[in-house]
Amino acid sequence: AADKTRSIPEADRRAYIQAYSGPGRMAAGFAYFASFPKTAVDFAELAKTRLAIPVLSIGGDKSLGEALGEQTRLVASDVTVIILKDTGHWILEERPTETISALERFL
Repeated sequence: AADKTRSIPEADRRAYIQAYSGPGRMAAGFAYFASFPKTAVDFAELAKTRLAIPVLSIGGDKSLGEALGEQTRLVASDVTVIILKDTGHWILEERPTETISALERFL
């Protein structure tokens, strides 16, 4: 986590380890990365038509932050970008209140 005081609690880490430790349980995660070449082709085709709906991008300033918003603007016109301070990749784990508040305001 970007902010060690808001890191994922040890009990949660243990639950994740337990969930992912069984045979075959990481297969979906690995398949996600293996699909990147096909996903790139699909995204290039989908990007030809911009999204005509409001889109929310939430990122942590210690992770994707503004870059996520910039990527979203490549495919959508009406983009709201929220950047959470002192936050890394795991925004909902690190800043649950702020993340939910941003979602509620957007919706």
